[in-house]
Amino acid sequence: MANTNNDRKKQISKIIVTIAILLIATVVTANQVGESEPSNTGTQPNGQTSSSEVQNPQGELRLTMIDCGQADSFLLEQNGETCLVDCGTRSTGKDVVQYLKNQGITKIDYLFGTHPHDDHMGGMYDVITNFEIGKVIIPKVKDGTVTTNWYLKLMKELKQNSYNIEYVSLGTIYQLGQATINVIGPINEPDENKNNYSTVLKVSFGEMDIIMTGDAEKKVEQDIIESGINLDAEILKVGHHGSDTSTSEAFLDAISPDYALISTEVGNKYDHPIKVTMDNLKSRNIEVYRTDENGTVVAHITTEDVSFDCQPGDYLSGTELAERSTKND
Repeated sequence: MANTNNDRKKQISKIIVTIAILLIATVVTANQVGESEPSNTGTQPNGQTSSSEVQNPQGELRLTMIDCGQADSFLLEQNGETCLVDCGTRSTGKDVVQYLKNQGITKIDYLFGTHPHDDHMGGMYDVITNFEIGKVIIPKVKDGTVTTNWYLKLMKELKQNSYNIEYVSLGTIYQLGQATINVIGPINEPDENKNNYSTVLKVSFGEMDIIMTGDAEKKVEQDIIESGINLDAEILKVGHHGSDTSTSEAFLDAISPDYALISTEVGNKYDHPIKVTMDNLKSRNIEVYRTDENGTVVAHITTEDVSFDCQPGDYLSGTELAERSTKND
């Protein structure tokens, strides 16, 4: 009888040990899974978070400045993943959609709307209703701040149809293939000027970098300079279509770009790009590519080089280019 009791005790002990081992294994596994889950909102399309640049990326990062009139729309492609920054206007959003379809694109992994102006987000409704969208990233705007019909229609569509919406958060890093997209501005809460809601991005592919500023004005630029972030980049998307409200000399010098991209329209009523902006680019020998002269522009970016599918544009102001175009007609 004693032997039987001892056997039972041994069996019970084995069962307790086995349960303990299983519990420990479960806790360890849960911790490992928890460590691999994103802790912030910046995620890759597969749900992982990037905290630094990818070392020694392969292939190329393709950047397209889509000609969409007096507006912005920029397409980034890397390793089969896509990001669209801005979408043209209400009237040119369809042109952005057609360009993307012509490129065989069916999904946009990240869709940024830099700020709630028609020439940046007006075409977003057309984009989201024509493509599969991974994530929509927009500034947080207080209710009642923007009351235009196109914006209200867009926000209704986004909120009622289960889009994955994320509000811009400074310092968030998104992974696009082997490229990274870092939110570097605005640093401070925007004022009533909606241009200063503009999301400012630094896109990195190895040692190659792009700064994209939406319509952020000089105050936002100065805040970013004072934040101490490394702004050095090969390519600058010139702010506010070349207006003199953006692209200060201090900002240009902090970035020290080799190439500048300007999205604008011939003969626009704002005379963009402004002469002082073009003079500042020229004095620094920064090559300029502009939709009002070049049309859609494609940049091929590797870890060692940047090449374009067209020749650089001129340093003419918008007014000067319009005058030349009139003479040539």
